[in-house]
Amino acid sequence: MRPLLALALLGLTPALTPACSAASPPAATPFETGKLTIGGEAFSPAEVLDARALPDVNGKVGIMLTLSPGAAKRLEAISGSLVGRPMLVALDGKTLAGELIRKPIANGVIEIPGRWTLSEGEALARRISGRDPLPDDLGAE
Repeated sequence: MRPLLALALLGLTPALTPACSAASPPAATPFETGKLTIGGEAFSPAEVLDARALPDVNGKVGIMLTLSPGAAKRLEAISGSLVGRPMLVALDGKTLAGELIRKPIANGVIEIPGRWTLSEGEALARRISGRDPLPDDLGAE
């Protein structure tokens, strides 16, 4: 029996059944953001696709930022001009990291070494991106 016919026999229409309605993704929770600068250039929260706290095996928590394709190209140019020198990452004028650049960062991902607690790292990541991190499994809700 066809699904629509079966629903009609049950007195249901696809538009009224939860299983048939298109589920929209949950709205991003807005958080107050700060001014992120990388190598002296400002990056907007919209350019940060994901920001998350990453605990390491020693109990320290760092931050991983994943930038949009356009921002990743800017990051590659900035980091390329700083090879052999430190690249400062700051939020609201406070330095978060100043790691030595050995080669241009071409993948649009920055890992800021850990020195925070997990709750501090999560709050900092939200302040950078303005939202919760993406789920590890994009198919999950």
